[in-house]
Amino acid sequence: MPRRSSIASDLARLRRHGRRDGMTVAAAGEVVAQRSAPLLLLFLGLLGFIPSPGLPLGMITGVLVICVAFGLLLRPDNPPIPGLLGRRRLSAALLHRFMRFAIPFVRRLERLFRPRLTWMVSGLGVAIAAIGILIQGIGLALPLPFGNLPFALAIVLIALGLLTRDGLGVMAGHFVGIASTALFVTLGIGLFRAGTNLSTLLPW
Repeated sequence: MPRRSSIASDLARLRRHGRRDGMTVAAAGEVVAQRSAPLLLLFLGLLGFIPSPGLPLGMITGVLVICVAFGLLLRPDNPPIPGLLGRRRLSAALLHRFMRFAIPFVRRLERLFRPRLTWMVSGLGVAIAAIGILIQGIGLALPLPFGNLPFALAIVLIALGLLTRDGLGVMAGHFVGIASTALFVTLGIGLFRAGTNLSTLLPW
């Protein structure tokens, strides 16, 4: 998987496609998927950073990440986008906010990524990366207040590592993902235990 001259420029192709009327999730996915499944995953992970009142964007992008990551394992040249989710429209305003954030952010990250530890981004390493992204997609899809950002960051780092053949970047994404998952599982167990203890104090 050769490194692109500029991944930020690849994402910027969406600017002219949805500048006036916006575009559906499926149409946006097709634009970036023409390059590669990891670029589509990068796009979806970046969408997870964008607040979208009234649109359950975290849930939509999380489910799409799961589908594309699963497709990366089975058919990387044709990542699936379910029709029901793909028909959801991204407004021109939302895409504008996305571009203002995503392009500079990716451009800064690109400077840190370069080919190294390439065994992490080939063969079994790609399969492990896809499984890691799939797990983070589950976290991204959950309705966690302000809790989706670490999962989105993990997806972005792993996808960018695959695109640039940077195994260290992929490892950083796995670390962020594992830490985020462990944190929220621990918090969930703590809340469950607290609820159980509280229920024993109630008179009914």
